[in-house]
Amino acid sequence: MAKVIHVAALGGPEHLSIAHVDVRQPRAGEVRFKVEAFALNRADILYITGEHYTELKLPSRVGSEAAGVVDAVGEGATRFKVGDKVSSVPFYSQESDWHGVQGEYAIVPDQFLAPWPEGFSATEACSVWMQYLTAYYALLTVGGLSAGKSALITAAASSAGVGAIQTAKAIGATVIATTRSASKIEFLKKVGADHVIVTRSGEDFAPMIRELTGGKGVDVVFDPISGDFLKDYMGGLNWGAKVIIYGMLEGLDINIPILPSIRSKASVHPYSMFNHTISPDELSEGIDFVMKNIRDGKFRPEIDRVFPFAETIAAYQHMQGNSQCGKIVVAVTPAANSN
Repeated sequence: MAKVIHVAALGGPEHLSIAHVDVRQPRAGEVRFKVEAFALNRADILYITGEHYTELKLPSRVGSEAAGVVDAVGEGATRFKVGDKVSSVPFYSQESDWHGVQGEYAIVPDQFLAPWPEGFSATEACSVWMQYLTAYYALLTVGGLSAGKSALITAAASSAGVGAIQTAKAIGATVIATTRSASKIEFLKKVGADHVIVTRSGEDFAPMIRELTGGKGVDVVFDPISGDFLKDYMGGLNWGAKVIIYGMLEGLDINIPILPSIRSKASVHPYSMFNHTISPDELSEGIDFVMKNIRDGKFRPEIDRVFPFAETIAAYQHMQGNSQCGKIVVAVTPAANSN
């Protein structure tokens, strides 16, 4: 038997529990690993509330990012062997009740595992792929961001925001980060933001964007807020700018200001990383990009707080408080914080 995070009813973290389950054997093409740490993402909350790309099938396991040591390999899975240290890459699954990784063990298709980065603790190794791949495909593949261009990263103190800041800086772009808390300014500059704007709901900050970009406006927007928030920055876009919506913190309805969009020839792109990791070629390119930047010292996750396994629900409640700077992680083993 093993302990895993389990959801049995549609709703918030109050419906999560620690369940005792039989340890399953990996099927063909799958790898099982003993989990040392797992990371929380806002996508997990969307999943358990039924608002995620992945359809909730109750009862279900939860989560997509973990790091651990391989202890069983299914037939035909050849990339890793028993004893290898691995981290899981989030992917779209129609069997999240089988593939959820939050618990003492996880089973993942072989192609959605990556090496545990050298020199990283388990808490860091489980915090890599969602934030950096989300940023990579959004900013580079969809947004066409490149050296000399500029990006607006909203809600930038989240783990995805930090990943986007570091990704944009790694390719030589200028970053304008936003936050609703002045207490996060120093943190955002530490992780690489060139400029930080403290926003207030319903207040147009497009003039500040234009001032910071020499009047041009930004080339790419990385936005998890959406809703009415678009109205607050759409006047600050450069010609041909791309607005990438990867979250819905202000609700499911996106209100696109038409005139500012037309005036800047801007386009709005609803976005999911899973639409890219489903392609083997894109998955390989993304992993190679992230691993290179880890080796070069440009990428390292910022850990907000580490919770013990028994306090996983408290970790989710901490995420809902929106006070975090970086990744929220759960340590399953005592050695999870050791390099």
